[in-house]
Amino acid sequence: MSVEGETRPRIALIEPEPGAIAREELLEERVAKTERRLREVWEGLEKVEKEVEEFSGVLRLFEGRVAGLEEFKRAAEMVGSWKLQTCIYQSRGICILWRLSREAAERLGMDIVVEDEGIYRVKVSAAPWFCALCPLYQRNA
Repeated sequence: MSVEGETRPRIALIEPEPGAIAREELLEERVAKTERRLREVWEGLEKVEKEVEEFSGVLRLFEGRVAGLEEFKRAAEMVGSWKLQTCIYQSRGICILWRLSREAAERLGMDIVVEDEGIYRVKVSAAPWFCALCPLYQRNA
């Protein structure tokens, strides 16, 4: 109990640690810095999202073109299969008219090329589209 008029210093039940106010300013600074960084990340994310949308449009364009090429290839294989059966330059599924360089053979793919004594030739039985594109086709008599 206290006597009236007596002034004693009050003791708080809870108080901040000495220097805590400086820590509060530091915390505010860190929060502000984090907010700036988050804003930068968000802006970067929006930029990436826009680029992805642009690439998506380009991808759809290429998908359409590839589909068109696949249709062309199927048609070329049908025409080439007929020419393959009737061409004078075809022997056992190999075109004996065209000679390929090693580079051309590698570009076409060795699965449709045969080599005989250093000469590379197209295995048209595996690539009838090659016959469809041939400007030197001659039909068997």
